[in-house]
Amino acid sequence: MTISDDIEELTHDEKMEKLRRDLNVESLNNTFENFKHEPGAVQSLNAFQLLASGRSKWKMLLCSGSTGTGKTHLCEATVIELYKETGMRPPVRTMAEMMRLIKKSFNRETSIKLDLDDIIRIYSGFKWLIIDDAGMGSSGSESEWGWLEDIINNRYRANLFTILTTNILLKDLPPRIVSRFQDREKCRIIENTAEDYRPKKGGMK
Repeated sequence: MTISDDIEELTHDEKMEKLRRDLNVESLNNTFENFKHEPGAVQSLNAFQLLASGRSKWKMLLCSGSTGTGKTHLCEATVIELYKETGMRPPVRTMAEMMRLIKKSFNRETSIKLDLDDIIRIYSGFKWLIIDDAGMGSSGSESEWGWLEDIINNRYRANLFTILTTNILLKDLPPRIVSRFQDREKCRIIENTAEDYRPKKGGMK
């Protein structure tokens, strides 16, 4: 399947833009092929590619690293690859986006008709869940980490495809989250030690 094989009534550019929005990526060019093989990022690239290919026995990946080392690019490359292989459109989600949706469920004046348990159950049951920037752009409260822990724990028990990236040092993440990813049968933990791409011309995120 090619990236443009759907919604025939739209122009090619409209299809591409709709797909980009559906996948919640910055650019459809953020593929594995376009990822820069910088020192410190190769192990991360290999892990993301292996998981996206469906050839790994393990299904969960935790990738940590400082800002601008390519983690978001790899998340976007993963959902683009999943779309090419399956035709499905699992978006990249940030932890901040997830937390905002959960908090909206507390406000009865919004259009969100789901309660907290419903949203946790939905996130826990997705076939693919790619969460970028855990701990960034949100309050980082105990409640927020607790909700994320519940989701990760549920997905760990079900052995579901899960990616979590973060700029936070592993030692500073909630122990319950890290402990799930330490199971070598189901998971991998990768530290991306590349330098910040952004100051470089054409650098990746």
